[in-house]
Amino acid sequence: MKIGINGFGRIGRLVFRALWGRPGIQLVHVNDMAGTAATAAHLLEFDSVHGRWQQQLSASVDDPSGFKVADQRISYSQEKEPTAVPWQGAGVDLVLECSGKFKTAETLGPYFEQIDIKRVIVACPVKGAIAGEEALNIVYGINHQLYEPARHRLITAASCTTNCLAPIVKVIQENFGIKHGSITTLHDVTNTQVVVDGFKSDLRRAC
Repeated sequence: MKIGINGFGRIGRLVFRALWGRPGIQLVHVNDMAGTAATAAHLLEFDSVHGRWQQQLSASVDDPSGFKVADQRISYSQEKEPTAVPWQGAGVDLVLECSGKFKTAETLGPYFEQIDIKRVIVACPVKGAIAGEEALNIVYGINHQLYEPARHRLITAASCTTNCLAPIVKVIQENFGIKHGSITTLHDVTNTQVVVDGFKSDLRRAC
């Protein structure tokens, strides 16, 4: 299976590392409008949290079209819209949508206009339906049995909060029952947050 990644931030880069070298999987294309192929390769190799990736990476500022991991070339693009990305040219079967910018079935629908793309997995919850079929938000161990390969083309891993909460709630509900509940969550800093006060449309992220 050939995989392309749209959005090469925290999730995109870490999933790249996690999938690299797995049997039956080939990472072939990355798209991120935020930076060049050389910058993408640098950020992939050096991670302040997870440490240096023990793979040989090479890239050139003179070649914006890709970078190499070991002896394999990964093609690269900087397109704003997923439909402008050369997925088909790279032979992509499955796209990992990690940009955080496309969160509805309506905005993700154009992916499926490219006939070679069989699945899109989104790194955040998705609302809405494509061709009458709701996006399937999966929390493994909770509802993964609902996945039907012939039916579900748009899949997500739900949200970080849901993945933390749902397994605990499932155990309590099945063994004791729940009448009422409330939660408080603490979230790690994300790429969209600032470390000093700044202008943001979402005021919670402004300071």
